[in-house]
Amino acid sequence: MMREHRFRAMNTDVAAWLWSDSVLAQVRLGEVETLFTQVEAELSRFRPASGLSRLNAMAGARPERISPLFQTVLGAALDAADESGGIFDPTVLDSLRRAGYDRSFELFSTEDGNSCAVLEKESNRADWRQVQLDTSLGIARLPAGLGLDLGGIAKGWAVDRATEMLTSWGAALVDAGGDLRATAAPDGEPWPIAVQDPFDEMNDLFVISLIEGAIATSSIGKRRWERQGQAMHHLIDPRSGRPSRSDLNTVTVLAPTTAEAEVAAKVALILGQHAGKRYLDERGLAGVLIGVHGRLELVGNLQIVDIVSWESHKTGAAPACRHSDG
Repeated sequence: MMREHRFRAMNTDVAAWLWSDSVLAQVRLGEVETLFTQVEAELSRFRPASGLSRLNAMAGARPERISPLFQTVLGAALDAADESGGIFDPTVLDSLRRAGYDRSFELFSTEDGNSCAVLEKESNRADWRQVQLDTSLGIARLPAGLGLDLGGIAKGWAVDRATEMLTSWGAALVDAGGDLRATAAPDGEPWPIAVQDPFDEMNDLFVISLIEGAIATSSIGKRRWERQGQAMHHLIDPRSGRPSRSDLNTVTVLAPTTAEAEVAAKVALILGQHAGKRYLDERGLAGVLIGVHGRLELVGNLQIVDIVSWESHKTGAAPACRHSDG
């Protein structure tokens, strides 16, 4: 029997499905919401009382004690920065603020009236290597002027942890705004995941039949705004400290974990069509690259999934979820 639980967290819609006949199935799904609540309370940069906000406020001062949850996600972010050569960098907070992303996105207006001139000023360049994390003491320290933003990888980590919590109870899938992970096929049938057309939200490009694994998408199409006529978005290229000028609009990646897929999608998008494809190929990851002019390219061997066009999907089953960058 398929059980379902939906809620709102981390500024996105979250849904969890569990194929189980257990009388405790709905209780276990409720624990997913509790987990997301805890992650958001600890790692949101928009909550002044969060552990992340406290650490950012102490930049340049003494080390700050951080929770085991914070240590785990920060450690994963620093490892991802190292593995990507710094293209994924969790220390781009100053650049995000200078671009205008200084509040939760639902509070944005289409036009931010602040001057764009601030973007031209010199500022501390993001550099993950300046972050000091000592897990033996449970402390972290940031240099003056450096701040952390863990939004994407924190959401991916929460999806991974949630599916791991559910897996002993049956086949499960957790979807947080399009970043999702499945642990097994329910009753032997793959999870049908519809991938949205980034240029037409009413249509889908194709369906991914997912048995086990994770999917995440990075896109410059969702979180966009203007500052005096300049187009801005939330994907910062740490090499320039400004919104990426990549030739890619959207990258969707399939990987063993959601956090890994989240990082890889962001890195590939920032690198651009050719270097991004090479990045995924070198890591044996499958993905879909969509250029700013709509060119679509499939990458990798896609052994984990079967991709078919939406029009030729003959099962008649509605997609478990509609995948987009939320």
